[in-house]
Amino acid sequence: MPSKEFAYDLAYTVVGLSLYLLALYKGRAWLSERIPSLLLMTGAGLSAGSGFLVAAPHNYRWIDQVAGISNLATYVVYSSITVCCAFYLLIVMLWKGASANTGGSATSEVRRQAEIDRLRRAARWVAPLYVVLLLLMTVLFFSVALPTGEKPLDFDTTYAEEPTITAFLMIYQAGYGLGIWSMAYFAWRHSRRIEDRLLRTSLTCTAIGCIFVAMYGVLKVVAIVGINAGLPSMEPISNYLAPAAASVGGDIVLYGWVYSALKARRHRNQEFHALEILWRTVTRIDPGLVLKNRVPRSEWGQQVMAVRRAGEIRDGQLSLRPWVSPDVVETARRMAEDEDLRPSQREALAAAAALRAALRAKEEGTAPSPACDQLPGIEVPPHAERRHLIMVGNYLHSPLVDKVLAASR
Repeated sequence: MPSKEFAYDLAYTVVGLSLYLLALYKGRAWLSERIPSLLLMTGAGLSAGSGFLVAAPHNYRWIDQVAGISNLATYVVYSSITVCCAFYLLIVMLWKGASANTGGSATSEVRRQAEIDRLRRAARWVAPLYVVLLLLMTVLFFSVALPTGEKPLDFDTTYAEEPTITAFLMIYQAGYGLGIWSMAYFAWRHSRRIEDRLLRTSLTCTAIGCIFVAMYGVLKVVAIVGINAGLPSMEPISNYLAPAAASVGGDIVLYGWVYSALKARRHRNQEFHALEILWRTVTRIDPGLVLKNRVPRSEWGQQVMAVRRAGEIRDGQLSLRPWVSPDVVETARRMAEDEDLRPSQREALAAAAALRAALRAKEEGTAPSPACDQLPGIEVPPHAERRHLIMVGNYLHSPLVDKVLAASR
């Protein structure tokens, strides 16, 4: 193998394995949540990762030698990337209608079903389109008897003047461009509208990365057209600049997806920690509320435990109702208004203050008279309960609750 191919081996292998790891992470998330977009990301990561790994010159030559078909790896690479672009287009279609079909108050099950419905509608035209593209690519590639000799880096320019191969390449670039440019446009457009910093960063990285990746196709088309026009000097554009753009773009997209995944996991851990603090506080007076089990280490196990502990927290709050002072609740709500907190934050602050005051009253044996008729936050709808309890946990030992307790003494 020529020494100049070593850099491509290294770059393509690193990007390909990284995409496989991303697909593994998204696949595990899909097994936990069954959200269609996670499954599509898994498929995109697997297909793109396969394309990069097969494109590595060492693997490229090995596949051709084992199969006995000249440059078969090119067909495998381009087919894998075409499948990835189909997944990208489905993701775009799925996300595009997300805000139109469900409101923020919808339950997770309603949102999941809405995603499935949008995916089915999008697949009705995306799937047939890309199946046709793949069939045309297959017929065109295998209808030509290519001479022996692997061309892992310069296949396009070597056979650019072969009409059938040119048609094969242009069909591939059409499917490639549709998927990548759609993702770039959607990600950039929506990154300007998103308030959430984490999602905005991820979308911005995806948009910039997709632009670099899309330039791979533009450079390839320019080079192929130039060679057919009798300009052999265009070969370096196809053989070096285009692959470099694809590698840089793939790394940027990968960074955006990994960044959001790691930040989201950190956010979930922080939420579980807030819920854990609240749970320990509520159940310390009545240990009989606690189901005996250890804290799980897996992400899925933590989600199951969070649901269980939310129920135990609610039971603990209800058992403390006779000790909740209405004065504390009113003081908390008044201070929350002074702080210009949102309604959900006001109820969470009132619930945190009521809980701490109730625990103190029970420990001191000084029940308020009368007790609070209705506990703050107790009527939060089921789909918003966990979010509410996490906010209560975050407020529980905050300076604002300390001020409420001091003012209501």
